[in-house]
Amino acid sequence: MLRKRVRLKTEELRLVNEILKSFVRYGDTDKVFDKVLQIFYSFWSIEAGFIALKDEDGNLRLHTAFGFLPSEIERAIYSKGEGITGLTYQLGIPLYATEDELLNKTGLLKRLCGKDIAFFTAPIKVGDKTIGVLGLFKDVSTSPVRVEKILETLSVVGSILGTYLGLKEKSELPPTVAWELMKNLDSGRLEGEFLFATENQRIKEILLLLERLKNLDTPVLFTGDNGVGKATYARLLHEISPRKRASFEVLDTRGLTPEKLEGLLEKKIKAAEGGTLLIKRIEFLPPHLQERVFEESKRGVVRILATAGRKLEEYFSQGRFLFDLYDLLRTFEVYIPPLEERREDIEPLFRFIFSKFRTSLSVYTKITPEAVRFVSEKPPKDNVRGLERLAKKLLTLFADKDLITLRDLELVEPSLKEGVGVVAVPKKDKKTFTEQLIEEEKRKIIEALEMTNYVKSRAAKMLGYTLRQLDYRLKKYGIEVKRQNQ
Repeated sequence: MLRKRVRLKTEELRLVNEILKSFVRYGDTDKVFDKVLQIFYSFWSIEAGFIALKDEDGNLRLHTAFGFLPSEIERAIYSKGEGITGLTYQLGIPLYATEDELLNKTGLLKRLCGKDIAFFTAPIKVGDKTIGVLGLFKDVSTSPVRVEKILETLSVVGSILGTYLGLKEKSELPPTVAWELMKNLDSGRLEGEFLFATENQRIKEILLLLERLKNLDTPVLFTGDNGVGKATYARLLHEISPRKRASFEVLDTRGLTPEKLEGLLEKKIKAAEGGTLLIKRIEFLPPHLQERVFEESKRGVVRILATAGRKLEEYFSQGRFLFDLYDLLRTFEVYIPPLEERREDIEPLFRFIFSKFRTSLSVYTKITPEAVRFVSEKPPKDNVRGLERLAKKLLTLFADKDLITLRDLELVEPSLKEGVGVVAVPKKDKKTFTEQLIEEEKRKIIEALEMTNYVKSRAAKMLGYTLRQLDYRLKKYGIEVKRQNQ
């Protein structure tokens, strides 16, 4: 069983890596999209597939298609909420449907009759805005499929396509930076895939600055609050530089004696020859080791990168930091802003991190949009590290649940109840606690139905109800069930 799971994971990573390579091999969007669909055919033997993008009228039109006739492509125009494709466009979530749930607006299914067709979709997003849909038709009778795994892989590809289109349109990031970000998405070489999930102009400017710094040998100092990802940006600078073929070494100064630090520093300098040495929390280096780092930076054999908190200037003013090294590091200082100053990034970032840990922990628990919004309104004090800690804690504690709710979040992080983000009922309504619970239950039921395309059996499972219990509540609350079609 373990061997099979590892093989499947490797196969999915190979698929994603092949797609990433297409962005470098082909500069034209049409060729890239054609190649993406061909890769899905090669790996998953799909019957047909498409990439649909938003047009000027706000509808979805097929930009690139595989396995469709020209007349079928002409009919493939979807408004928000129309069919499974339109529903994915509207909700911004991946969806799965069987053949009997599909509208067959294009007429494709008539040609595929006799096969057990399943339809998989994923949104194509730029930031948190859905600009298109990736859709695949697969004959599930030929081989067993894991729906969740397919949808998760499609979601990753959809994110990559969205990032590619966003960069293509704005032309804000040089190809080298964009490529390194995408290339390292699943390789594990960058800890912070969150670099993708940004709408903040300051972060984009930082990425541009790293592009300008990549060919230099001079030291660079990364500053900012705890948990903002300083080490990740340092690693990215190494990955886009000519030194990427050599080693990237990291020395963390915290909690080590001067004797231990001295031995580790010499070892790391030797290992990083021709490459890069990152010194984390450089302010904790003893003065004589600061001199050693300054000497090494002048040699230029090893490029010195460093991270520090905002108090490095205080260490210098107190005589605890070498002037020459301080002056050199300040020449190129990159300040990483905390999440508090880039709130628009928090929601897409948390979704990205949550999805990453779902995959690594092999669990299929989802989280309600309400809970995600709650986190974005009151981010952890330790920034990205805090989001990672929270996501891992939620998925570990509630791995047996189908859906993590706002109440689950408050149970795990009681401090979040205070201040911003607390969902309160307006005083003028004067609703009782029981009425609030009823409204909350109705909202969850409607949300689950929308997420499962109004398939009651799936919604019941997601909510933890039996089908009979769900039917009772639908009747009690007067909730109408309307199944969408493709």
